[in-house]
Amino acid sequence: MVSQFSSSVLSKKILQPEIYKLTLSSPLISKEAKPGNFVHIKVSSTDYPLLRRAFSIHSVEKEKKSFDILFRVVGRGTEILSKATPGQSLDILGPIGNSFSLPKPGQKIMLVAGGMGIAPLWFLFTQLIKRYDQNQLTFFLGAKSKKELLYEEKLKAIKDRLIITTDDGSVGIKGQVTDAFLKEIKRKNTDPQSLVIYSCGPHLMLAKMSEISERFNLLCQISLETHMACGVGACWGCVVKMKDGAYQRVCVDGPVFDAREVNF
Repeated sequence: MVSQFSSSVLSKKILQPEIYKLTLSSPLISKEAKPGNFVHIKVSSTDYPLLRRAFSIHSVEKEKKSFDILFRVVGRGTEILSKATPGQSLDILGPIGNSFSLPKPGQKIMLVAGGMGIAPLWFLFTQLIKRYDQNQLTFFLGAKSKKELLYEEKLKAIKDRLIITTDDGSVGIKGQVTDAFLKEIKRKNTDPQSLVIYSCGPHLMLAKMSEISERFNLLCQISLETHMACGVGACWGCVVKMKDGAYQRVCVDGPVFDAREVNF
């Protein structure tokens, strides 16, 4: 059930120019949220901007009763939120949406993050490494350049199972993260039923993940991002077309979908 509550800003970190991580208080989110869920935040105490902004739940700290969101400043709403200060209260709706389905015993795991796609996948990753054999997990981390690469140091714990790509080749493999992912799929020639994939990133990247998943019949769960008005399924303003011709609401039918079913 979606709840509305007031949350205090506990801390703010600038990870890169225009990229922020906010830690917010919430016993509810820290206890109930699952990887893939998001929150809808009223970024201002005034009526401007009118609409809330949606943010993936980036991580939770149950003991501290807090959670994190990670975001890039891309417009007026995120610019206002970037100026939030510790102690400030924010009006929040959450947790909202469905969540990633966890792997079955014995399945190999691949996570594919492009740019800010690390936002929901980090929460998932922290849960997976607690429950599953790390040797069964591979993380593909992509960015435009070394300057824009997030969490490289945090992910070095998985060493040779971390595959980094940058568009300009400033670090890791030169090229797009989907190319490295496709190469690995072809190289391993893995039984599709023994593999589960999780991905988030820019629209074009997810379209490519959808194409690859359908081609090789891979179980790939993607987290979609889009503009939302109500965030609770009432307005139908965030629909995505599926390959069967139906429309699904990203806010409540998603944000996690089977990549093979989305019509990009």
